[in-house]
Amino acid sequence: MSEKKTDEILTVNLVESPEDSATHDPSPSVYEFGPQRHTWRGKLWDSLDYGKEERWLLFKLDSTLLFLGAAGVFLRYLDQNNITNAFVSGMKEELNMFGNELNYANACWSVGYIIGQLVCSVILTKLKAHYVLGFIEVAWAIITFATSAVKTYRGLYVARFFLGLIEAGHFPGIMYITASWYKKSELTKRSAIIQFCTGVGPMFSGYLQAAAYDGLDGVSGRSGWRWLFIVDGIISLPLALLTVVGLPDVPRQQSANWIFSQREVDLAKTRIPHEVNVKVTYTKKDFFRWFSTWHIYGFGILFTLMGLAGQASSSLPYWFKSYKGEFTVSQINIYPTPMYAIQVVSTVIYAYLSDNWLNGRRWLIIVWVALVSFPVNLALALLPVHPANRAGRWALYYLCGLTPGAAAQIWSWVNELLAGDPLKRAFVSTFMNALSYSFQAWFPIVLYPTQDQPYVKNGLLASTVFAAVFGFVAVAMAYIVHLQHPSGFFQITNIADGVEHYGDEDEEKAL
Repeated sequence: MSEKKTDEILTVNLVESPEDSATHDPSPSVYEFGPQRHTWRGKLWDSLDYGKEERWLLFKLDSTLLFLGAAGVFLRYLDQNNITNAFVSGMKEELNMFGNELNYANACWSVGYIIGQLVCSVILTKLKAHYVLGFIEVAWAIITFATSAVKTYRGLYVARFFLGLIEAGHFPGIMYITASWYKKSELTKRSAIIQFCTGVGPMFSGYLQAAAYDGLDGVSGRSGWRWLFIVDGIISLPLALLTVVGLPDVPRQQSANWIFSQREVDLAKTRIPHEVNVKVTYTKKDFFRWFSTWHIYGFGILFTLMGLAGQASSSLPYWFKSYKGEFTVSQINIYPTPMYAIQVVSTVIYAYLSDNWLNGRRWLIIVWVALVSFPVNLALALLPVHPANRAGRWALYYLCGLTPGAAAQIWSWVNELLAGDPLKRAFVSTFMNALSYSFQAWFPIVLYPTQDQPYVKNGLLASTVFAAVFGFVAVAMAYIVHLQHPSGFFQITNIADGVEHYGDEDEEKAL
């Protein structure tokens, strides 16, 4: 292989063996990587400035991996969050959930999710992703149907546990596959679109529950909240079929098919060479090596703190319901949705600012989020729950939507820092996600009890503290990376696609 690099354009000539040439596209194996020009369109969407072959490959990846991944995440968060909409739409009364039963149901989901994370992280390294994720989507649709038929809150606990168990591998799996195909300069925008759907799902759930309550309540003897789960299940099934036939696998497993030609597969593998020759088995030495470095602890703590700082948003639907009789069931479901719209918009804005203005300094966005979350949570804790002018508190709840937007920055950060070690990247990503949900399994039960909502001053004060620590941890992590790879003012990643390989020597420097 010979390489010639001029500015940001990389030309690669592949010398094929006779065996390869017998099966591959007979056209010359010469690829040009990176922007071929610099236009305003490329600022909006990077691949528009690429050469024809690479631009077409990225179009196919965006149309399959990005679309199916984002759609799957949308449905997963729709299924995960519909329980809150159902609770304020009649489930509470029908299942006799007047205590902390909703939080217990969410805890059952979290326990299943944590267990499933550990199992799915291994399965995804052994089996092809489109089969694994397709099975997950079919299974969660079936469990969602079953949830519509529960008769007691104990039956709801069982359904939520298995839903968490099944859904566990989906989001980390999608993020892992996405990071395997895209270069650093391409990753954050795509990660932001996927993260964007974590807000669209709950937002759409509110509209869907309002429509189900108004249009289907009582149809065939079923309550409106039960129809919500049925409709969610119906929506989920077609996506599973599309995932099986259209989702790409990780590069080392991908072969030519009805979507990607052999030449395109080769081009993709040449673009991201460190994702091709990867071992797929964890060893004891790997675990010792990973746990002896700061990445697993830093990202685990950072992601957990973000989740705990963002718990204040959970009070909003209960706040509307606490105004006895002033808001209809449909309004209680619809009025919280602008908070998710703010999450969606902020996620996209953060991504473009981080890539185009901050030169990949993800930590600056995270610190900004902490600086906003801290005063918002503190104000919610100290101000009256039912003030004379409720517009101010209403706006504070909506501003809680700015916090989850940092998640895409954290996912991009970990994927970029560990780009040279895919196995470690997968493990650290799984660990940080599992650690976050392990805290969210008990934190709301203790500090945001359902029967006390929205009067949860202690929980809001705790979230205020976590928001402050969240910002300090981000700065500390950026400084550690700066010490390891000095490159400007805490420049944590090189947006130009050079791959950092983290060997044992590099990891020791980071300690």
